[in-house]
Amino acid sequence: MTPKASRVIWATSALTALATVVSLSPAVALTGAAATAQLNFVAKINIGDKTACTGTLVDPQWVLTTTSCFSAAGIPTTGKPAVTTTVTVGRTDLTTTGGSVQQAVALVPHATRDVIMVKLAKKVLDPNITPIRIATTPAADGEELTKAGFGRTKTEWVPNKLHTGTFVVASTAGASLNLNGSDTATVCQGDAGAPALRTVDDTPELVAVNARSWQGGCLGTDPAETRTNAVDTRVDDIAPWIAETALRVQDDFNGDGIGDIAGIWGDGSAHVYTGDPAKGLSGTRYAQPGGTTWKTTKHLAKGDFTNDGNADIMAVWDDGTMHVYPGNGSGGTLAHKVVTRGNDSWGTIKQLTSGDFTGDGNADIMAVWVDGSAHLYPGLGNGQLGTGIAVNTGAKTWGTTRQLVSGDFNHDGLADALAVWNDGTLNYYKGLGNGQLAGYVRVTTGADTWDGVKLMAGTDVDGDRIADVLAIWSGDGTMHKYKGLGTGQLGTASAALWGGNTWSTFLQLT
Repeated sequence: MTPKASRVIWATSALTALATVVSLSPAVALTGAAATAQLNFVAKINIGDKTACTGTLVDPQWVLTTTSCFSAAGIPTTGKPAVTTTVTVGRTDLTTTGGSVQQAVALVPHATRDVIMVKLAKKVLDPNITPIRIATTPAADGEELTKAGFGRTKTEWVPNKLHTGTFVVASTAGASLNLNGSDTATVCQGDAGAPALRTVDDTPELVAVNARSWQGGCLGTDPAETRTNAVDTRVDDIAPWIAETALRVQDDFNGDGIGDIAGIWGDGSAHVYTGDPAKGLSGTRYAQPGGTTWKTTKHLAKGDFTNDGNADIMAVWDDGTMHVYPGNGSGGTLAHKVVTRGNDSWGTIKQLTSGDFTGDGNADIMAVWVDGSAHLYPGLGNGQLGTGIAVNTGAKTWGTTRQLVSGDFNHDGLADALAVWNDGTLNYYKGLGNGQLAGYVRVTTGADTWDGVKLMAGTDVDGDRIADVLAIWSGDGTMHKYKGLGTGQLGTASAALWGGNTWSTFLQLT
């Protein structure tokens, strides 16, 4: 990066006290002390040729930084980044080849805080790169915090190595944290969004992120400026927002962070039913456009196929074509679009399910074909699918599967599969994040009675970020919830959910 590309964007509005200067990167030790590999959750963010800042990996697919990194550069702070934004994480030395280098695909700013979540194109699944834990208590006056960033130092314009510095908490004022630096620790350009860290039981946790600084002693700053104070934005009290943003469920149709289901009634109309943490289903349903034309749909699946945070519906028509119905975020779907992959050959599949099996945040399709083989079709994030890859586990035995559903049943952020075999048993297949599945593990709940299920769906209806199973039983037509335990196993059946025995008329469920 050239010096021009790394220059900070200065605020033009009138600011007071420490807010007079906006820094676009986190704190660094001016002595140039390099950080250790233990800080590999710290990210370098390059925003086109506009500016650079620092962020922190708070989830395998999300980095937290300051909104000012984008707004001060005149870049919209919501949705897909307006300019190419590259995020490097897992490298404390940028000249090395380890870690992960990815494009940012979405920005989600906090409504009232100067922080923003940056979504990566794919989950960081390197076991050596661990997202940081969010602090649960605010910093205390006099507490020492460590800051780390890729910004300038006293002698380097664009350092390649992550540096650290120790700051002392001067005071807390609402959402802001006032920090005192020193002649060896100040926040420089390129350090905006830098984490302020404390260590608890040998584990680092994120207390705040940098917002602004006087930048005294930084290379390029007026020598007469000696102030090293900084202002950070607290994050300890917005941990629920961070978690909700990072762990958005794939099958949320109405934007409340809870999984929903979709189904087709016997009259051919399609409806979405919203999940409820207390009741399983809220009782609210949304009729979908198309009236009774859904009756000829052969297979149904749900997930975020368009990478906009809203669940969509994927449907195979009776002519063998596949269509995606983008979700509108309010429980409904928009006009369908043809999925070009496979043309009209989808009519020969026996089972269809969907989920993020590849770890890139997009819903994928898993299909069982008439020859008994299963194939994974990666979602491209635009409603289309990539080339299918054979699922090695199970070879061509998938043809005997009576029901196939998916969801994150072990709470690792990846889709897993549950299959009802002909012998009535339910079996769990852990997703490996590359479109493949691990060998099956028998689900003990229900023993071999699962062949009595007419239709079933996997979704997180109680909001704990673990997929549950909703099953319609053939005998009495009632629907029951089986809570996901986070291990691939299920809890015992709940009482019949809302709807009584009317579920018996359903043709499809997802």
